[in-house]
Amino acid sequence: MRLLVVEDYPPLRTALVRGLADEGYAVDAAPDAQTAAWHLDGGAYDAVVLDRMLPDGDGTDVLRRLRARGDRTPVLLLTARDAVDDRVAGLDAGADD
Repeated sequence: MRLLVVEDYPPLRTALVRGLADEGYAVDAAPDAQTAAWHLDGGAYDAVVLDRMLPDGDGTDVLRRLRARGDRTPVLLLTARDAVDDRVAGLDAGADD
């Protein structure tokens, strides 16, 4: 199973990649929206773990572009935001969880 982790905070990105790789997943990582878009344009993933707050934009923008082109890859959205409205916005953008 091939995964993409999109997270700008290096310690968290490293921990996610290491933990998923230790479980046997093939993992690519991106620190920002631009790199995430490059990865997503270049290959198929079985799932994406996507940070909401990225240095060059909102992760929901990446998600909306993915969904707009008909890509139904499961996306788990990470966020430090804890308001219900923020969670709803992520799901409305197309996140699976």
